[in-house]
Amino acid sequence: MKHFVICLTWLFITLLANAQSITVTGKIVTKSGQPVPFASVVILKDTTTIAGKIADENGSFLLQLENAGTYTIRVTHAAYAALQQSIQVNTTSEPVTLILNTTSNDLNTVTVTAKRSFITRRIDRVVMNVQDNAIATGKSSLDLFRLAPGVFVNNGNISINGVWGTRVMVNGRMLNLQGDDLKNYLTNLKSSDIRSIEIIAHPPAEYDAAGSGGIINIVMKKNSTSGLSGYAGADYYTGLGKYPGYLPYLSLNYRKNKIGFSAGYTYDWHKEFEEITQDRTFTDGGLYHSTSFSSTVWNSNTVKLGATYDISPKQYLAIDYTGQFGWNRDSTRSLTDIIYPSNLKNTFSTGIFPTYSKTNFSNIGLNYSATTDSLGSKFTLIADYTHNDRKSSSGTYSQTADRNNLLTDTAFNFLYPSIARIFTADAKFNKVLKHGLSITVGGKTTITDINNKNAYEVYKNGVWNNNAVPGFNYQYSEKIIAGFTNISGSAAGVEYKLGLRGEQSDISGELTGSQDTTINRHYFNLFPSAFITKDLDKKKQHSLNLSYNKRIKRPSYFELNPYKYFIDNYSVQTGNPFLNPQFTHSIELGYTLKKQYYFGISYAQTKDVINQLVESSPDQKQMTILRKNTGSNTVYTGTFAIPVTIASWWNTSNNLLLTYTQSKGPEFNLKKVSFVLQTEQEISLPHDIGVNLNAFYTPNVVQANIITGRMASVDIGLQKKLWNNKLTAKAAVSDIFYTNNFTATSYYNASIITISQKAQTRMLTLSLVYNFSAGKKFSTKQRGSSNAEEKSRLN
Repeated sequence: MKHFVICLTWLFITLLANAQSITVTGKIVTKSGQPVPFASVVILKDTTTIAGKIADENGSFLLQLENAGTYTIRVTHAAYAALQQSIQVNTTSEPVTLILNTTSNDLNTVTVTAKRSFITRRIDRVVMNVQDNAIATGKSSLDLFRLAPGVFVNNGNISINGVWGTRVMVNGRMLNLQGDDLKNYLTNLKSSDIRSIEIIAHPPAEYDAAGSGGIINIVMKKNSTSGLSGYAGADYYTGLGKYPGYLPYLSLNYRKNKIGFSAGYTYDWHKEFEEITQDRTFTDGGLYHSTSFSSTVWNSNTVKLGATYDISPKQYLAIDYTGQFGWNRDSTRSLTDIIYPSNLKNTFSTGIFPTYSKTNFSNIGLNYSATTDSLGSKFTLIADYTHNDRKSSSGTYSQTADRNNLLTDTAFNFLYPSIARIFTADAKFNKVLKHGLSITVGGKTTITDINNKNAYEVYKNGVWNNNAVPGFNYQYSEKIIAGFTNISGSAAGVEYKLGLRGEQSDISGELTGSQDTTINRHYFNLFPSAFITKDLDKKKQHSLNLSYNKRIKRPSYFELNPYKYFIDNYSVQTGNPFLNPQFTHSIELGYTLKKQYYFGISYAQTKDVINQLVESSPDQKQMTILRKNTGSNTVYTGTFAIPVTIASWWNTSNNLLLTYTQSKGPEFNLKKVSFVLQTEQEISLPHDIGVNLNAFYTPNVVQANIITGRMASVDIGLQKKLWNNKLTAKAAVSDIFYTNNFTATSYYNASIITISQKAQTRMLTLSLVYNFSAGKKFSTKQRGSSNAEEKSRLN
């Protein structure tokens, strides 16, 4: 297989290296030689734009031209005077260095007011810029996902374009978290630390193949000032009519010459609620009605430390640490009535079902990067070690009675602590060649060891007994070795990015205690990917885009643990150690009009789908919530992205996603047409006041054997900058009309359950952030991560 990948790589090189396009490369710097990041570079022939791009964070750019000759190159940046000069282009042209002058001799007097669009599109992703957006105030990263076009979040599960199983990265590092651990992490990762969110529906080969529903990459804010800088702030938020929360935070950065340090701390305390009602009918004529009310308290401390060292202008080394230490406590009260035509058979159940989880999460990351030539070729090595210690427990204290007698009186605790140790190492080399060809090769190793110890405590005769019900242990080990190659460039007016990834997975699981079971799995899979863009006119205002990839979703470590605990009087949640991975093929064809309007159609087919099911039977009172490989899931989508500028001070971003979903398994077969309508309004008022409004509506969502009713939300935020933009005041209200709750229906064989849910979705948030700095701007390095995929599986 290694020989196959190498041969395929060089086959691509042989076919594409002789492309006749001409490459123009260069770097944009200041008078002192410091790189100028994110400048706009345009090449013109007379007055016609031939090519254009945004320089990267190091000031480097690469453009493709079809013919040699004399051209005009123009560079613009909000903080510098525009530059325009003539250049001679041929097949032997050397990289050019372009020097920008500041618009003022005193850097301290420069005020940059340029603002990025809320939504931008690239060849393989959609970027949502949340920094300085008032609507993002006080929101967690999980809440921000709900604002992203094509993204839907339901009970911690995430989908892109209707395909569930989305993975989460932070600064390009896959999170080694899954299930509740991932939900807790994302809930405590707040918008105050986030710069942008990238939605990658069809990830290229350099990313882990895990994640049937694509990848969401959270890009954190970074320091760009030498000397001492940072920000301090606090958010206060309250559920209107319910519970409050508060979030103070501090970030410090210091840089001198080649060395930089960073530190950050965030404390989060908040309380939220959820109300759920369930109704179903039994074959013996009984009518089941259950109401539960839960309140959850979250307490979290997040610490971030980092250091960077510039070995040379082309090499740097970075190390960082992230720690998240906290707990959450949930208390659920449940009332269940089962009513029959004859009152003599009626039963009434009451119960208290508390849960508690304490988590100590630590991640240490090492990052080395070296630029190897003037064209921008680069070697990158990223390694991470993650340690996650979670101590969790749930309690069941319930009573069931009929009209005259107490039938059952149950009291027990279930303890399910877990320790996860995960090591990842990711290395890649990107070689930039002339004629616009770029080749990337790399590999990744992941070693995972997780130990789950499960035990019961039963209360009987006034005494807690630890041996009344036998406990069990679940030991999970996983080793994944991956290699990949990517080739990108342009030929015959077509921009392409082709990739192939191979992953060998060796997995073992050992269950001891109640029923001794050993599971061993070994499998190798190939994951191809392709991104192709064809410009339809010389000005590159119109283009066709085609993308394809294959993905895998492995079960989370938590889902494999065969735990079992009661949610209410008749609802049990359990894990499944026999889950297999699911595989997804997806393809999308899109058309971009005038570089801003996008229209696309896509198809995704998933087999052996890992779905969360509600198993029930009309002749049984208890229902079970668990993950199973259920069959297949097919999604057809149509995407329409239409930004509109209403006035110079009013911009809108509008998205419509049409979907047809078929979710099929042995016990159900659901087909549904739906849509998601989203709009983002950005309004700039006098006196530096910004207003943001976001709204979405969907009539239904299909997930496994459940179809929801309509869901909608309208959020509004205001922002005002004071004291020369050093102090930012924000206010936001989410779900103004309290419509982001839902009803749902579960279908399982002949059993139908109707569910309604209400939660603390309407929130008022007030925020103050003070930014300070004493130094000059410089180009920063974005530290990456190798373990984003693994972090996301810890939940």
